[in-house]
Amino acid sequence: MIMFKKRSEQGFTLLEVLIAVLVFSFGLLGIAGMMTISVRNNHNGYLRSQANFLAENMLDRMRANPTAVWNGWYNGTAVVTSTECSLTAPCTYQDLADQDISLWAQSLQVALPNGAGNVNCVNNSALPGNIQPADLPSIWFPAPVFDGVCTITVTWDEANRDSAAEQQSMVLVAQP
Repeated sequence: MIMFKKRSEQGFTLLEVLIAVLVFSFGLLGIAGMMTISVRNNHNGYLRSQANFLAENMLDRMRANPTAVWNGWYNGTAVVTSTECSLTAPCTYQDLADQDISLWAQSLQVALPNGAGNVNCVNNSALPGNIQPADLPSIWFPAPVFDGVCTITVTWDEANRDSAAEQQSMVLVAQP
């Protein structure tokens, strides 16, 4: 009796290869979609961190010029002006506040799409005792801590789920 061994099939048919390529392609399309969403969300996170940095930057500028904070010279919308302070042309406290606001407005426009900012400080009391704002600060009489809060608002545009521009805002409330 002669026995014949049945040969097992080896390799793949063309149809199997095409189906495998099709399944693999759908997987790659899903990964590409996830990468697009990831890049957009990463950029939006970057814009939010820049907005936070710029709000803190304005708060630091205000802490360096307490006389202007007491007088409300930082209040208002950030606008670029031509105020410049230098060693040859020193500034008053108000000039320094104007320059700070102008530099902040420029930074907002550069770092954020449609970036804008606003500062609103509210005093809880008047200057203590008989101190006049013109007397502050000096080597003999430093400015007291601001008795109130300042609200610093930064707005910008970022891409939403549909890749359309959507206005965002970040609000920082602090005592300079």
